[in-house]
This record gives sequence, structure tokens and C-alpha cells, in this order.
Amino acid sequence: METETSAAALEPSPGFAKNPEYRITLERPEREFIATLQGEPIAQTTRAIILREADYPPLVYFPPEDVRLDQATMSDKDTYCPYKGMASYWNFGTEANIAWSYEEPFQEMLDIKGYVSFYVDRLDDPVI
Repeated sequence: METETSAAALEPSPGFAKNPEYRITLERPEREFIATLQGEPIAQTTRAIILREADYPPLVYFPPEDVRLDQATMSDKDTYCPYKGMASYWNFGTEANIAWSYEEPFQEMLDIKGYVSFYVDRLDDPVI
């Protein structure tokens, strides 16, 4: 399944309303992804979503049930994206704010609601 979001959505986010040409593409590849930190898998799934946005490197978003959230603590950090919404952050072990999720994303990004992504440069190996 491939989904492309744009200003054509019914209720555009502030970012898409101001910049209708901006594109974020979501893909559901049929393969396994594993995120490993300090030698331990902290996320493993065959149900990932790959998010491609502008010139940024692609990101893997893991379904929350496939992430070892029992090994994580919620951070007090949050950030705002005008295209996706407010991101909440997670700490794993000694790695503060290594992961984030959009618990209440804008309408165009509902497919990633609750999914967890990681800063890949802080993991043991690249996820993609």
C-alpha cells in the first residue's frame, strides 16, 4: 500500500495549507525491520511504515505493539511539525529522546498515529 499526502486532504494541516506542493509519502514495505540499541532489539516488525519527506532520509515507523515500550520512559520533550503535528519523545536506557511518536497527528498523517520512529544515527545499525 502506498499513500501520498498533500493539500488535497479534507482538513489540511497548517503546513499543507501554507505549502500545498509539499509532499510526504507513506509506504508499507513487505519486509522485516529491526531497531537495535546496545546489542538488544528494541523494535521489530513486518508492519512498518516508511515515511519519505522532502530531502530528509526516509524514516521507519514501527507499530507501538512491536516496540519494547516496557524498556522505555516517556520524555518531557515534545516538538511541533506543521505537517504531522505534535511529537512526543521516548527514552530507552541511557539514550534520552531517541524515539518519538505522533499521538494526535493531523488528518493527513493518521496512518502514523501512535507509531514509533527512532533517530537512526543513535541505534546500533541503520534500520533501513
